[in-house]
Amino acid sequence: MRTFKLHGLMFAGLLGISLSTQVSAQMWGGDEHIPSLVIAPTKIDIDVPMPISSGNLELMLAQASRGGGLAELKQQAVRNYTQHLHAELARELQQYLEDEEVPLVVSDGALSLHQSLTLKVIKHLSAMKPKNDYDLEQGNVRLTGEFRYTLTNQQGTALREQGVNIDELKIQQKYRVRSYHDGRAADDNTEEAIRKALSELVEELVEAMEDTLEADELQDMAAL
Repeated sequence: MRTFKLHGLMFAGLLGISLSTQVSAQMWGGDEHIPSLVIAPTKIDIDVPMPISSGNLELMLAQASRGGGLAELKQQAVRNYTQHLHAELARELQQYLEDEEVPLVVSDGALSLHQSLTLKVIKHLSAMKPKNDYDLEQGNVRLTGEFRYTLTNQQGTALREQGVNIDELKIQQKYRVRSYHDGRAADDNTEEAIRKALSELVEELVEAMEDTLEADELQDMAAL
């Protein structure tokens, strides 16, 4: 520890007050310091349609008969979409917080962000159209559910809590399946449509949190 030669007790006292103020500002926010933030893993509970369409029904049933059960196919879809949501949330949040110059830490942040998402993907068939060499299935996928987020301090006290009704966002994407008469593999973009809907949802959710995650807002909350 360094020893400084200070001239006068008054100057020493003022220096001590200044250093104390700087340390406090770094932890809890101040005019020049933005509080650090921990982003806890998002709790995601998602229900998706069985990944079966008119174009892959026989293939899926054959796979199930070999021991790969339909329930396992659905669980694999749930895992894939959950990973997609985690990745998109991480990317969108990091980009926004970097723009706000909010320091992200793994632990011991001045503030913590907790998120939970309960989501259901609904697949709605709107038409089946026979064509010359294929049958066309058309419809849309839409999202319903609820998202909640909470900002807490180091003591675990909730400083801000908000919810988003996903139904009100009216997110949906069109899908289509071409099932060829000659036995070729079906042209099915259902998975792509669901992923697009989920990515759109993440953009809407991060936008809903932006006002709360502004640097000035975080400083105010950390100072409580």
